[in-house]
Amino acid sequence: MIATVSSLFIYPDSDAPGQQLDSVEMTETGPQGNRSKKHAVHLVTVDDYVETHPKANIVLDMDSSGLEKLVGRVVRLGECTLEITQTPSQCAGVYARVLEPGEVTVDDALFVADPE
Repeated sequence: MIATVSSLFIYPDSDAPGQQLDSVEMTETGPQGNRSKKHAVHLVTVDDYVETHPKANIVLDMDSSGLEKLVGRVVRLGECTLEITQTPSQCAGVYARVLEPGEVTVDDALFVADPE
């Protein structure tokens, strides 16, 4: 374990504020109830969220440089498996695609799969 989930958000409408949740079902296209976006999931660290308030879905209690080092890796959060795909060009955090749908809950641990 290298981090825990601090907060979870969905953004049903692009111009409306996010909805904070205690848990969310991750589907193949991202968090259930989230508006359709190019990248399924947006993850940021607590520090980046407090500083810039990006429209992220998962806020993690970890260092931002550690999060960026996960690009290309597979991680597990709760019942969900994600592949960290890239860093955004205009905001903090990383994007991910859902490899295995499942529920993610606040305080779930983030585990990183061993590289193949």
